[in-house]
Amino acid sequence: MRRPFYIVLLLLTVAACGGQGRHEAALRHAQSVLNERPDSALAILDSLGRYEGGFTRSALMRWQLLRLSAQNKCDTVFLSDSLQRELVGYFDRHGTANERMTAHYLLGRAYSDMGEAPMALQCFLDAVSCADTTAADCDFYSLSGVFGQMAFVYESQHLYDEEIEAWERFSHYSQKAGDVFGFIKGQEYKVVPYYAKGDTATCFQLTEKVHHLYLDHGYPEKADGVYYTAIMILLDNGQYSCASRLMRLFEGNSGFFDSCGNIKSGMEHYYYSKGLYYLGVHHPDSAEFFFRKLLRYHVNKDYEACKGLLSVYQSRCDADSILKYSMLCERALDSIQAEDQSEAVSVTHSLYNYNRMGRLASQRALELERRKKWIWVVSMMFLITVTAGTVLFRKQRKAQEAELGRLSSERMAAIRQLETSQQELHLLEQNNKSMIEKKKEEIVRLSEKVAEYESRFVLLPDEKREAALQNDETVLLFWKKAKGKREESLPEPSEWTQLKAVLQKNIPDFYKKVVLEGGLSEQESQTCMLCRLGFHTGEIAVLLDTTSQRITNAKSSSGRVLFGDSKASSLKSHLMEL
Repeated sequence: MRRPFYIVLLLLTVAACGGQGRHEAALRHAQSVLNERPDSALAILDSLGRYEGGFTRSALMRWQLLRLSAQNKCDTVFLSDSLQRELVGYFDRHGTANERMTAHYLLGRAYSDMGEAPMALQCFLDAVSCADTTAADCDFYSLSGVFGQMAFVYESQHLYDEEIEAWERFSHYSQKAGDVFGFIKGQEYKVVPYYAKGDTATCFQLTEKVHHLYLDHGYPEKADGVYYTAIMILLDNGQYSCASRLMRLFEGNSGFFDSCGNIKSGMEHYYYSKGLYYLGVHHPDSAEFFFRKLLRYHVNKDYEACKGLLSVYQSRCDADSILKYSMLCERALDSIQAEDQSEAVSVTHSLYNYNRMGRLASQRALELERRKKWIWVVSMMFLITVTAGTVLFRKQRKAQEAELGRLSSERMAAIRQLETSQQELHLLEQNNKSMIEKKKEEIVRLSEKVAEYESRFVLLPDEKREAALQNDETVLLFWKKAKGKREESLPEPSEWTQLKAVLQKNIPDFYKKVVLEGGLSEQESQTCMLCRLGFHTGEIAVLLDTTSQRITNAKSSSGRVLFGDSKASSLKSHLMEL
């Protein structure tokens, strides 16, 4: 009813803009209403068709992608995959993560409508791999839809564990998209595959959980509609009083029944549950009424209706009717088995087509590779030249880094020797005056040597000093330990002391702010030191003998204390600025 309003709004938008600007504005508006009002979005996009000839390549592809998305949300059945494959080829090269995900998803929907379940599933998996769930603009709503379609494919293939996992992911991403109803619905959808697996305990737990979720989030009209499967389980186990209570709630509050007590189309299987209930409480006439009512809809080839009527007549000891419905049950069961075999053949055929198309694609790729061989011949000479230059450059750089490492190691050795001599001087001053003068001379000489190294070190550019720091023997020791086995890689306390000394001499501002004045715990301080030296989370976890999650938590808490930023990923950049 509101579609004309959006068409008028589109015309006003087009009139107010010009050239490509009006196309972009209209596309953005259509995209903004796509999820909530796909019919309005489709009307807008269809009306843009008159401007198709003036679209840029990018605008044309976006228009087609949005239009197919709107058609899909309006339950259009796709009879061809040609446009979808073109969109996949374009957006795989030029699109955002959301656009690539949508293109692969729409291709999967086309294959699904065409009966190619394996190819549809592969496209849905490709769509999931395209999604960037760490991005702020990730389209979690569409991603949840991908998992929903995967779940339907798994259901058709009787892969119940995979179906349950897909519905769980559907719920998860619906929740991240802010779609509370979708989150609850995904939990509800898991009940049926659990029932198919025979896990009735989980069915009941999920049913109660979903019931309360609907109530807690303002969907009371949906709460009692979840008992459909639970009623059948109770009847299978002869718990007629419990089943009666749930049946009253289901029939009275679910909204699935009209004023005459008829259930909505597609749910007529419930009449079988009603028949079983009345049969169990010894009301065969009422049971017969519902089994005959089920018989009108040919559910499961009339097998359950005939089976129920057979039970009714067995309770009455009616031999003629027992014979009649025994034969009808057998005939219906044969029909179901024949249909299952036909379905199995269809699945096998689709798998064959999928594999055949894969072989054709491989052949085309091989032909393309042969055509490109001459390019590789020309490129080889260029690559050889570049490789030779790269090797020479790396050798020179390694020589420089080795020299810097040697310089840094000698500098640190001189510093340590100076500190040792100072300690020895303090002892010798009490016992041997002659040695005092010698030690003083040695201290002066070493101080001059240290000052010389310091002056040479200060003149180095930042990247060289960083390289020198990384080539220090203590730092290299920690890198070696980070690559070893966890139980063999824990640094000794003395090695941590040496590392602090290295940092104090090389990056005193960092050492003062983080180690001395940071107010951090020992683990947080050690995490910051290793993070500043470029160690990754997993390597830090090995050196500190803990888990990667604890290291991430330590980064977050350290960043909050030192810089007011609790993002673990931002800690290194802050530390590098010191």
